[in-house]
Amino acid sequence: PHRRGAVKATQKDFARGLPAGATSLRIFFFCGPDEAGASAAANRLAAACPDAGERVELAGADLKRDPALLGDEARSTSLFGGARHIWVRASGDEAHDALQFLIETGEAGAGEAAPVIVVATSATDKSRTAKLLEKRKDALVAMFHPPDLSSVASAVRAMADAAGLRLGGDLAERIARGAGL
Repeated sequence: PHRRGAVKATQKDFARGLPAGATSLRIFFFCGPDEAGASAAANRLAAACPDAGERVELAGADLKRDPALLGDEARSTSLFGGARHIWVRASGDEAHDALQFLIETGEAGAGEAAPVIVVATSATDKSRTAKLLEKRKDALVAMFHPPDLSSVASAVRAMADAAGLRLGGDLAERIARGAGL
């Protein structure tokens, strides 16, 4: 099946596992106001990748200062000779220029790059970075919103059921509210 652009996903897609074919993609952009949900999904993705290897962490601020750094790291080999993936913690569009440089140099024949996972707080699926990636067949853009009270309450109920406890909806909701969600 031919896709026109990036896989678009939300936290609901990751609640059920990983979106189909996600582990074969090369660039992942996790954004939205739920940083914990975005980070958890990114960690699940990295764990599921067959060749994830060593994690190389980069800060978005460093990429903003030196956009070539991402391509250098993504195309260099691991100290131990194994596979690697690049994990970028960014704010807003800090990684945009570095991703654009990585894509352009790749299209110019710079060689295979390690998978790049960007967790961007203060960014949305309408940001410049998401727009850069949305037309690419090798990218995933995932937007995360904080869970609503009813979904947290149902998660509390599911955890209680798994532990052999019976909770009514009102108690599960009180626990969810008490968790600060």
